[in-house]
Amino acid sequence: KHDCCCHRCYWHDFVQLHRMRALQRFDLYRKVPRDLTEPTLSGAIVSCCTVSVALYLFAAEFLVLLSRHWESEMIIDESKTEEKLQINLDITMAAMPCELLSFDATDVMGSHEVDAHGNLFKDRLTSRGDLIATQEIKSSHFGAFSTLSRHHSLGYGNQDVDDLRKSINSGEGCRIRGFVKVNKVPGNLHFSTYSHSFLFGSLYQETRNLNISHKVNHISFGIDTDITYVKKHFQGTGIVSPLDGVVQLHEKSSQPEKTEPTFGGWSYGAVNSAIFEYYTKVVPTTYVPLDRPPLHVYQFTANSNKIVNQQMPSLYLRYDFSPVTVRYVETKESFSHFLVQICAVVGGIFTVAGLVDSVLHKSIVHLAKKAQIGKLG
Repeated sequence: KHDCCCHRCYWHDFVQLHRMRALQRFDLYRKVPRDLTEPTLSGAIVSCCTVSVALYLFAAEFLVLLSRHWESEMIIDESKTEEKLQINLDITMAAMPCELLSFDATDVMGSHEVDAHGNLFKDRLTSRGDLIATQEIKSSHFGAFSTLSRHHSLGYGNQDVDDLRKSINSGEGCRIRGFVKVNKVPGNLHFSTYSHSFLFGSLYQETRNLNISHKVNHISFGIDTDITYVKKHFQGTGIVSPLDGVVQLHEKSSQPEKTEPTFGGWSYGAVNSAIFEYYTKVVPTTYVPLDRPPLHVYQFTANSNKIVNQQMPSLYLRYDFSPVTVRYVETKESFSHFLVQICAVVGGIFTVAGLVDSVLHKSIVHLAKKAQIGKLG
């Protein structure tokens, strides 16, 4: 009975050993006894270079894992035309008194009228650019009615001719800032002196010095806070305010010797009438960040034109819309992709290093044999 138990144990061990040896046949990484290998100087150099390159590539892949990037695509704009578009304005006219300026908003749907609402401010400025007073264009005057008439004056009430003459002669300027909401159809915004043209007969000499030269502090389309966020956090992904900082001057060439008043670093002389026009192509743009709701803003391209004539000084902002929407999606590399990249880096670099070490070692051995038998030369 004891012999029978021993025989069973022996047979069990034999089966287990046979199974292990059968499994070992699938070993792709056969081991070489340590005493059959020898270190070499060339192998040490290749090993150091391999580890350095591997660490560098690992760090690069890790930075890619932590970084974010944007992917863009273009789709057809499906927004409703009934939606309103906000246009943000901040324009300084250094030699144009606020009392003489009028505002006109038109589009292709309303001919000389447009259903517009917004919030605008006008800042009276001295010839040096210092603030005299600020007045808000109240909703009772601007946007309270269903339509905005063609010439909406930024100065209210009957203006005294002497006060206007004084403001022109003193070199007063005006800064218009705020926003207006318009229909999402092609149209234009228009600043001019048309609404006070009936006074120009009494102010003929003074009106010769009126100047529509200006600086565009800011023009954009869409919610201003979203645009500011995009410019601050998503740099290099779009053009949301290409006109910011643009300065347009119109000086009278027939009197170059006249001493010119200064305003904020700009200089102006007596000028003829001029019309400045900006042509913009507005492209709806959507940003889809990883850590906040989507942002809907508008990129635009802009070109400008200057017309010198005998008409009233004017400034036009003409806009049209692209039927295509640009969509930016923020992406981040997944951890599984990072692991695949690391495996590829490690496997590739050690394979290449092994080939380099093998070739280098064989070359050194071959040269050593030639030197030993005196055939190196």
